[in-house]
Amino acid sequence: MSFLANPLFLQFFVPLITVAFTIFLKVVSRNDNFKRFKKDDLAVGLEIAVTALILFITESANLAQELSTQTGQAIPKIVEKLTVAPWIILAFVLGIWGVSSMVRWVGWKGNDDLNIGWGIVAPDLFGLLLLFFVVNWIR
Repeated sequence: MSFLANPLFLQFFVPLITVAFTIFLKVVSRNDNFKRFKKDDLAVGLEIAVTALILFITESANLAQELSTQTGQAIPKIVEKLTVAPWIILAFVLGIWGVSSMVRWVGWKGNDDLNIGWGIVAPDLFGLLLLFFVVNWIR
């Protein structure tokens, strides 16, 4: 149990497990006629970014509910987080939209061939950064 409480688990293993599980689901969900792993299966960044956005919105809603029941010293910290939450949500939405547009414009080499750099690595790093941010925000 102490492993789960370790900050390294939350900051490193949770995002890593999330990415690995998302890739696994993409591969095993494919039609049985196409079992072969493709490099496009590694393109999970936007899905992870949307997951991070949902986690952030859920945590913000929990903070708002907590604010209605809190008294004392915890209130200023909750209010501070809730004050910036709409701006962070807006930044998430604009970032996801921007990365999606980037993939559409420069992320493809051909009709069915993602560019490794702009189509896979950049969006995956973006998704991981957002997930890392949210995990630390919740802590």
